Amino acid sequence: LSAHCKVQVEVVDVNDNAPEIALTSVSASIAEDAPPRTVVALFSVRDRDSGDNGRTECSVDGDLPFSLSPTFDSYYELRSTAALDRERTAEYNISIRALDWGRPRLSSRASILVRVSDV
Repeated sequence: LSAHCKVQVEVVDVNDNAPEIALTSVSASIAEDAPPRTVVALFSVRDRDSGDNGRTECSVDGDLPFSLSPTFDSYYELRSTAALDRERTAEYNISIRALDWGRPRLSSRASILVRVSDV
């Protein structure tokens, strides 16, 4: 005797990949008279998981005069948010954090060093 049947196996993704931050373009310095909203860096974030496990959000750590603006797909721009003063702060070490929506939530960080040039 023999029989045949069809079995469908659904593989469920587990959150086992942290987001990856890839710096695309970084300005080595920004002039202290640069207007607010000047683009300092461009980067992308990728998470190899699927569904919510692969969805990400980004933030800048600390109280710095910089913010993130999403552009398209998974790309972000790091922009200045205020006038900079080289005599007060000559450089900024900006830490960017990418966090996924999976359980448990996984994260990664990237640091960008931005020097303020004198005018």
